[in-house]
Amino acid sequence: MMKELQMIKTELHIGLEAPVRLLHVTDSHICLANEADAAYDPELPAHAKQRGDSFGGEEQVESYFEQALDYARRENIPMLHTGDLYDFLSEANFAYMERALSSVDSIYAAGNHDFCHFVGRAIEDYQYKWENLRRVQPHVKENLYFDSRIIGGVNIVTLDDGYYLFSKGQEEMLRAEAAKGYPILLCMHVPLYTPKLAAAILEHNPCAYVTGAPREIYTKYPNDRRLQQNPDRATLEMIEYIKSEPMIKAIVAGHVHLNFEEPLDNGVPQICTQGGYKGYARELILT
Repeated sequence: MMKELQMIKTELHIGLEAPVRLLHVTDSHICLANEADAAYDPELPAHAKQRGDSFGGEEQVESYFEQALDYARRENIPMLHTGDLYDFLSEANFAYMERALSSVDSIYAAGNHDFCHFVGRAIEDYQYKWENLRRVQPHVKENLYFDSRIIGGVNIVTLDDGYYLFSKGQEEMLRAEAAKGYPILLCMHVPLYTPKLAAAILEHNPCAYVTGAPREIYTKYPNDRRLQQNPDRATLEMIEYIKSEPMIKAIVAGHVHLNFEEPLDNGVPQICTQGGYKGYARELILT
């Protein structure tokens, strides 16, 4: 018997004239492979089975996501998905994502798995991402690097930080969005560092899996994770800008597979939603 999706409801006061509702879903981790994928990489079908089992079974994972889609359609609200809808690149996963996102009013921000051909096989650096981006981008209507959409007076800005880095170009584009004068809901896959969030993750992991961890935190990571999650200058400058920009009213993220809310040190709320594969979604009510 399939389990029911757990719905969290969170209200955010950002100064709107009328409420705007969004359904936040993240980290669904759909794991599919078909005959075309097997021809491309004979190991992909077995990989799909192994990965699907690790998330509780593909049938249940898909059931949770289909329930979220049904909720968005029934309530007539946009689905905001902050990445890792699928677990690895495959034609079967692309087809599923296209069908699913076209069935609702959707907004998508890229996750790290959105660029992953085979989990655990390669070093996932920027070169690896840009090589795989050419396969991914045609299947998503949003620009995965940076995009925006105004709904009901709120500017929903999506950007990619799936590899724990921001670019100077993203900062420039975010400044241009802020200049439009609408309150911004900033949506990304990896949350920004906050002390309690990092501490909660480090209780069970060797690293915090957040963007912008301070030196005293990331220098204690294992070497591969330290190199992966060490913020560069552009990333630190972007974070400082985010914290200084009054038009940014809230941040929504995923990646850490936790339901967690903690404001940044400037008081702006950051909301993480547990992975969709675990059976969670969050209705955001913006007022």
